[in-house]
Amino acid sequence: MTFAPRRHGRFLDLPAIACLAVAAMTSPPAAASPVELQLQRANSGHVLLPVTIDGDGPFTFLLDTGATHTAIAAPLAEQFGFVSAWALYGDVQALTTRFEAERFALEDVRLAGQDPMDLVSVVIPVEEGQPIPVSGLLGADAIAASRYDIDFGAGRLTLDAHPARHADGQVADSGLLIGTAGLRRGVHRIHVMLDSGSARTLVNRRLQRQVSNRTMVVRMGGTGSRIGGIDGNEQEEARPVILRHLQIGGLCIPAVAALEADLDIFRALGWEHQPAMVIGMDVLQHARVRVDRETGTYEIDASAASDALACERG
Repeated sequence: MTFAPRRHGRFLDLPAIACLAVAAMTSPPAAASPVELQLQRANSGHVLLPVTIDGDGPFTFLLDTGATHTAIAAPLAEQFGFVSAWALYGDVQALTTRFEAERFALEDVRLAGQDPMDLVSVVIPVEEGQPIPVSGLLGADAIAASRYDIDFGAGRLTLDAHPARHADGQVADSGLLIGTAGLRRGVHRIHVMLDSGSARTLVNRRLQRQVSNRTMVVRMGGTGSRIGGIDGNEQEEARPVILRHLQIGGLCIPAVAALEADLDIFRALGWEHQPAMVIGMDVLQHARVRVDRETGTYEIDASAASDALACERG
């Protein structure tokens, strides 16, 4: 979800929530001391955290590394005084499109182990009668620590973690985690964004064509699927493919059942003419990611729960 201080939403099921990515955040203050938080795991594979707002809750939020700003479902925002009047709004860059969503100031947002924070959240409209699987998305602005460690395999978030040993990617000014990956017997430089809000890994057409030319991709049977837009209107055709021998940092995956689609997020990142992918929870479930905002870098390795997937770095 990419945020800009103008105007431009919908609240979908967990795989669709994967799409959000909001930009233009400032660096949050550092947490006071190391704290380990246990992550809950949804049936979809996403990881969840309890959050309190103005003393109420806890409410279940999805931890989303692809969202720079926290987002809240409109019915929950209304409990804290939100009224839709389009007085404060901004652009949102989702996987499939760019649209407008309202903003709402949340006071006294508490994530266990952190001091309370005031956040300007993105409001996600919810159609009447639609079930709400989670209360919102926990973006990078809600994590105050200058260094933190997400062990997806162990289901643990550590605030004020130890420094990373390797710089496998960059923390962009927007807060997104950007880097490169490779296929050990194919394409050696692939642009990647780590997106724990996405259930599946998504690749662009340029990457699909390059690996296909090297016979490194096998199309799976079936008619494919569609990736829904956050606004409920934009959808993109997604074609299933298998990528083999993926390496990112110290994590090596023998095969990834990814989806190839011509998504707007690749154009927004300037990657439409270069091989690129959005790394989803199908890969991140095996990973441990250490984020160091002081150096502007992150490290990714195999989680101890998936140590068989650890590999030597090039």
